[in-house]
Amino acid sequence: MKYAGLVLILAVTTMGCTSRANLTKALAESKAAEAQKDSLLTEVLETTQFVSDLNSELAKAKVAALEIGGDRGIPGAQQDKAERQATLGKIRQVIERLNESEAKLTETEKRVKNAKIQNARLLAQIATYKQTIEDLKTAAEQQRAETEAIIADQRNQIATLAGRVDTLSWEKGWLIDTVAHLTAYKNRVYYAVGTKDELIKSGVVTKEGSKFLFFGGTRLEPARRPNLDAFTMIDKTQTLSIPLPRTDKKYKIVSRQSPDFLAGDINEKGELKGVVEIGSPEEFWSASKYLILVQN
Repeated sequence: MKYAGLVLILAVTTMGCTSRANLTKALAESKAAEAQKDSLLTEVLETTQFVSDLNSELAKAKVAALEIGGDRGIPGAQQDKAERQATLGKIRQVIERLNESEAKLTETEKRVKNAKIQNARLLAQIATYKQTIEDLKTAAEQQRAETEAIIADQRNQIATLAGRVDTLSWEKGWLIDTVAHLTAYKNRVYYAVGTKDELIKSGVVTKEGSKFLFFGGTRLEPARRPNLDAFTMIDKTQTLSIPLPRTDKKYKIVSRQSPDFLAGDINEKGELKGVVEIGSPEEFWSASKYLILVQN
């Protein structure tokens, strides 16, 4: 009898110890589950703020992309391209952060599902945020594709504008050369100086008129087709003084230029010595591009 009672006491004591151990273990598991739930909830809340920030960044990037535009030449196109490249960089950062957030949520979801005490509400929140992230990724990818297409179009636009600039630069250079040649041609004039016989022989002047005994007379006139090799070419805007071969001789203009536009000393017969000083070149050369002076 005493033995049976002792066995009963030991059994009760053992059961009590087992129940206490189970209770302690259950409390520990409950606290661990609660701590895990709090940790997961904190992660979800952080992800909520993170998604909100990403949404704001994506909106800013989209607005920035829309504000850029217009044909403003090569500098403007290059600036737009640089700004869109910066916007594209922001969009890519957003996509990277969305991928990181999605991976973090997936890991959180796994931990919640593997927990002994599951939280249905927490799983529903995670599913909602995962869908939000997917939607943001879709929008970001679309924005990236549109921005890359615009940048590619701007690259072509810059190349086209650069081609136009090259063409315009060539045309401008050609026009400058043409104007320079035309100006040089316009300012090109000629003069010939010599004795009467020298000028006749070289084909610069010819005798006009006739003389019989004491009647009639001849005069020197510029040849109808003058020999250009006998002339010296000058620029009428640069050369305003023409030195004469002999300073001891007098010379007279037999071509169509008027002595009125000369600045040097000219006698009443229209003769000059030493040098031909041209006072008004445009007026002096307007009558003819060929100046002929004969030595008297």
